[in-house]
Amino acid sequence: MATDEVFTFGPVPAAPQKNVTATYAELRSSPELYFEESGADVGWMMISSVLVLLMIAGLCLHFSGISRPQTTLTLVRLPLITTAVVGCIWYTWGYSLAFSPATFSNDTFAGVSWYGGDMKANAYLDITARPVGIQGPDSNSMTGPKIPEMVYVFYQGMFACFTASLVAGGAAGKMRVGRFLLFITLWVTLVYCPVARWTWHPQGWSKLRGAMDFAGGTAVHVCSGSSVAAFAQQPSTPSPESDLEIQQAQLPYSINHMVLGTALLWIGWFGFNGGSALGANLRAVSACLATQTAACAGGTVGLLLQWGLSRLDRMAEFCDGVIAGLVAITPAAGYVPVKYASIFGVVGAVVCKILRMIFNTFLLREDRLSVFAVHAGGGATGMLLTAFFAKYALSESTWKEMRS
Repeated sequence: MATDEVFTFGPVPAAPQKNVTATYAELRSSPELYFEESGADVGWMMISSVLVLLMIAGLCLHFSGISRPQTTLTLVRLPLITTAVVGCIWYTWGYSLAFSPATFSNDTFAGVSWYGGDMKANAYLDITARPVGIQGPDSNSMTGPKIPEMVYVFYQGMFACFTASLVAGGAAGKMRVGRFLLFITLWVTLVYCPVARWTWHPQGWSKLRGAMDFAGGTAVHVCSGSSVAAFAQQPSTPSPESDLEIQQAQLPYSINHMVLGTALLWIGWFGFNGGSALGANLRAVSACLATQTAACAGGTVGLLLQWGLSRLDRMAEFCDGVIAGLVAITPAAGYVPVKYASIFGVVGAVVCKILRMIFNTFLLREDRLSVFAVHAGGGATGMLLTAFFAKYALSESTWKEMRS
């Protein structure tokens, strides 16, 4: 990355006027002079990052609660182990592959639309103070809040850990822990990092083609759900044979764990979607409110569907409906008006219920944790619905980028 880059700021303490310019060398020497006015944005992004980490704890409880007794212990520990390994990958080369350089560069070695190549970002080198924000009409402008790249690295690192933890849910009973960690290292490097770049980097392959994915419908949910569907093709631990064993295997291992895990996921999702606004602003508020509305609608519809099909009000179906609504609104949370959020929850819950029945009944593959049905199905549904309900006033910067 060249050291003579010049960045434009809004009001800063050192100079109250707008459109203050600073070279990268000046930013590195005194970053507090240029980012102090962004304190609220930085604070919200730090809180959002921790909320996403809380979602991983929710996955541990949720997965272990709905799993078979043979895989419960694995599902409690594997997402946390995965988080540690992916955190190391993100530190060494993951962020560099996915998001370097943070701003557009004419350097031919700085990466392309498919993968990054700025080696200065390896081991978190040279990420201190470069501003990152929502892109404007061209690749060199930012219409949204500007936060230090260090904050962005932390936030996106939590996304990578959460996505890999979803994949871990499909590996329980299919693969030994050591082999899975080797697999997830390759998966993050070859699958997640390129797709994350396509989705969110201003020069990303799908971003340049007008794809609208606010918080990870494709990079997080479709990618992880599809990978779990591949895991489902492998034979698992021996299946129960007697009628009693089959009946017991169909019941959640711990309803308390399942419900508590869902609650933690629900809470953390406000950081997942709201933090994707990259600041404490009205877009973040709109994303959080849309998230809450979709989750409520999805949970209600999931419960009603189960009652209509079997006259039983199973909490597992309610929890799946809540998560389906959360997943469906993820790509659209910052782009659609709140009044349409309930549609995402309703449609997401219905589609996920149908996919789960098809996957388990007709394809004869077990998706006990519903990662494929809920995450791949919900993410794809949300992406499709975004095309119909996105509002110009909310996604103005994205629309300008598409038109240019």
